Amino acid sequence: MNFRIFLLFMCVFGASLSNAVPVIGLYEAEIKLPASEPEDKILTKAFGLAVESVLVKVSGDKVAISADLLKEAKSKAPTWVAQHSVASLSELLMSNGELVAGKQVRVAFYEASIDEFLSKNNLPVWGSDRPSSLVWLVNEDNGLRSLSGTKAPSEALNILARASGAIGLPVYAPLLDDEDQRTISTTDVWGFFEDSILKASERYQTDAVAALKISNYVGKVSGGLLVLLKNGETERFDLSGDTLNDVLGLASVHIAKVLSSRYAAVRSSDSINVLDVQVSGVSDYAIMRETQSYLEALGVVKSVNLAQISGENVRFSLEVNGDKERLLNGISLNRLLVRESPSTREVEDNNLIAYQYVGEIK
Repeated sequence: MNFRIFLLFMCVFGASLSNAVPVIGLYEAEIKLPASEPEDKILTKAFGLAVESVLVKVSGDKVAISADLLKEAKSKAPTWVAQHSVASLSELLMSNGELVAGKQVRVAFYEASIDEFLSKNNLPVWGSDRPSSLVWLVNEDNGLRSLSGTKAPSEALNILARASGAIGLPVYAPLLDDEDQRTISTTDVWGFFEDSILKASERYQTDAVAALKISNYVGKVSGGLLVLLKNGETERFDLSGDTLNDVLGLASVHIAKVLSSRYAAVRSSDSINVLDVQVSGVSDYAIMRETQSYLEALGVVKSVNLAQISGENVRFSLEVNGDKERLLNGISLNRLLVRESPSTREVEDNNLIAYQYVGEIK
């Protein structure tokens, strides 16, 4: 995954990020290891490291991957491998403080095997269409505070991009141009002043906003994280670690967990709910098929059935993994359907959701 794309996207294209971000390679991993051991041992170790990486990316919940679960997954990993390749690295690899020859192992797992393992252990499966997050990062280095952005890059921002990309989390940096500097200050971000942060974030239209402060004072690294969601919910976290990599990696893990808990769901018979989605503005068969295909592609949706057609109003019956809120969150990631004001019938029937087809999916 090219981490720079996330950070530079808005600077180059000036685009709105309110649509879902397709994350590729969720079931794949690249592992680099010293070449000194026999290839069978290299593969065993690589498969174990790769399955850990994939389980974290697909679930979005690194903390929930316990040591016992990981041990079980590593023992089964060789049987889940769909394909792999081994190549010699062109550059030396740092290992135990020394530069040595290395191998790169690329591993792709069967999606069904990973999903089944997560579901069996009551862990969520997060689809490839994921919400976008704008991150305001302020770094304090020995008392001097500075904001990072595409026009003011920093080591911390690059580390955050790599850490987030490694766990399948789409994050973006603000431009930090003149407009941003007029709207928000380092004090606003450092103090987690929500109104100022939200106002400065409006131009970017991401699905979530995070404010991240990092302090590096006399070699001690700590920080804090504020996550702001579109529905007005907020979550805060204290961050600590031995290194800047540790703290920023932890920030990425927390953001992923916040979003996974709202957009992903456990895929099991116990978690299935049946919900009706009524869509207006469906003027022809092509639009109906487009709408049905879109609903079927949502990560929390198990099945979609056509229930009723009345003029330009079409009702679909959905089997959903998880609750109604997760379905609403998933649909909101794109603009194909826009939520209508609840009708009297929707108010009376909690399992009915009304939308209008607008056809602006990206």
